[in-house]
Amino acid sequence: MTPTRDQRPRPTGTIRRPRRWIGLVGGIAAGLMLTACTAPLPEVTFYGDRTTVITEPTRWCTVDVAAQQFSCTEAPTDQIEQLSLGTGQPVQINVPGDVGDQPWGVYFRYRDAAGDLRDGRSELFSDGRLAYTLRPFDADDQLVYVEVRSGFVPMAGTDSIDFAASQVWLLLVDPKPAPTTAGE
Repeated sequence: MTPTRDQRPRPTGTIRRPRRWIGLVGGIAAGLMLTACTAPLPEVTFYGDRTTVITEPTRWCTVDVAAQQFSCTEAPTDQIEQLSLGTGQPVQINVPGDVGDQPWGVYFRYRDAAGDLRDGRSELFSDGRLAYTLRPFDADDQLVYVEVRSGFVPMAGTDSIDFAASQVWLLLVDPKPAPTTAGE
């Protein structure tokens, strides 16, 4: 009778080595886990009427300058944060260092006292600023939405070069009704 493999005597002093493929599989798994981990996208904080809203980017583009291509993701409209503000109320905007270290600005829309929709924009901040207070032009102006824009990339225009924002954080403003006074 021939002894089976388990019954054969082992020479003393030999070390059983683990199979090489186990190390290979472990290395591949570790590599996949590391590539799956990406840094979270920066968030912008809006504050107004004693309420804070933290927003993720509503548009985030990955730009390949060499290939002159970009790929963007957009947040669905129903996922855009809202903040209730009354007529004439300002909104404080705070950006993280990732945004403040590059040029950024604020674009906004508002309704004036006549009910006409108008737009405006702040200056472009390139001094490392991390906060800005957007104040309506007039006490009767109602902010409608506020957009923080950064990550500007040059785009060929018809007669010149324009700059498009590749990173955008949008806040929709839910107009608060004006307070009523006694006797009305």
